[in-house]
Amino acid sequence: MFGPRALGVLAAVVFCAASNVVARGAPAAPPKAVARGDSAAAVAPPDDPLTIYAVTFGPGDHPFFKFGHDAIWIHDADGGTDKVYNFGTFAFSPRVIVDFLHGRMTYWLSVSYLPAVIASYERENRTIDVQELTLAPQAKRELRARLDLNARPENRDYKYDYFLDNCATRVRDAIDLAVGGRLRESARAPARLSLRGQALRMTADYWPLYVALDIVLGPDTDRPIDRWGEMFIPEELARGLAAVTVAAPSGPRPLVKEARAIYAAVDRPPPLETPPARGGLFFVVGCMVGLCFLGLGWGASRPRLARPARVACRVALGLALATWGLLTGFVGSFLVYVWGFTDHVVAHHNQNILLFAPWALALALLGFGVAFGSPRMGRAARGVATAALAAVVAACALKLGVVRHQENGALLAFALPAWIGVRASLSLVVRSWARQ
Repeated sequence: MFGPRALGVLAAVVFCAASNVVARGAPAAPPKAVARGDSAAAVAPPDDPLTIYAVTFGPGDHPFFKFGHDAIWIHDADGGTDKVYNFGTFAFSPRVIVDFLHGRMTYWLSVSYLPAVIASYERENRTIDVQELTLAPQAKRELRARLDLNARPENRDYKYDYFLDNCATRVRDAIDLAVGGRLRESARAPARLSLRGQALRMTADYWPLYVALDIVLGPDTDRPIDRWGEMFIPEELARGLAAVTVAAPSGPRPLVKEARAIYAAVDRPPPLETPPARGGLFFVVGCMVGLCFLGLGWGASRPRLARPARVACRVALGLALATWGLLTGFVGSFLVYVWGFTDHVVAHHNQNILLFAPWALALALLGFGVAFGSPRMGRAARGVATAALAAVVAACALKLGVVRHQENGALLAFALPAWIGVRASLSLVVRSWARQ
């Protein structure tokens, strides 16, 4: 379940839970005529040439694209331009991997032109939805001025946070300022889901990223939030905008004047509304792992079995222990590293360290001792497994409310039977060696 692919995703893309936008190159030259804006942009009156749209891009195939993306599109009838303001731009470089792992990514606001943006997302088969916003002419001009000022080289950079300060939250904040705080006021109700719940529902169709996120996210992602905090997901921001009303000369009006799709993705189902309940599946997998270890331990310790069969079971058990220890120990050590040495606060205080004991790395060596039939290394391996099982039991005890709650029931359902099987297999083997 936690193979090399899942661990690779854990180290490379797990913290991109709320972002999915990469630099798309330099902006194209301004078009003389808006290729797709001619049909999409509203015809503004002469004294109000600006039309403002919130643009929501749907999920894509790549793990970076699973959460969607947001931007602001401004159509200027006087200038004949359609500019797209994108807060999700960053540059690939050797340094970016180090910054990514430490949670210190620098993103910036870039400005592109609509035809190039639409063509790019169509190539990726990602839905493009737009919401025309009801704003006063002065508010539109001020919003464009703030975005243009923000896009200057000396102002454009910001430290990216995957849940609190990303492409969607920046669009949210810019629109909220333009409507005098009405968006924030309307979003004080409790959120539909926690941060973890939103992340897991958006990645439910991609197992490596789904499992990696569930492992690496700590209790801060399970605390109650409001609808405002939930708008780090572009789809939730679109829902939030649709729920806002603003003052107008003729009386209150919806903030979203019109919503429509520019492009609908082909053969791409929408994200789940809620994260899937997979605790039962995790428990079954954990039981299978535990039973495999138990079966190998039983075979290696049965004196009535032929000696070649016992040796084969012992060697297989040792190799399985080495692999299990390497994988679980690496995950636990990675969680310790993220907590102690990075700015990824959503992964701090992670109770999953107890499920994937860092000291299990010792089994990567001790497993070979078991394979070669060393009683001393077998006893040491049993001690490591005993400590790891005790840590899982402690994690279960934390569910009593002693510390801040963390939603890791599915992972507990996997880890407990698996470690029971590991510990039991080593007890069988060590006792059989003691009788010899």
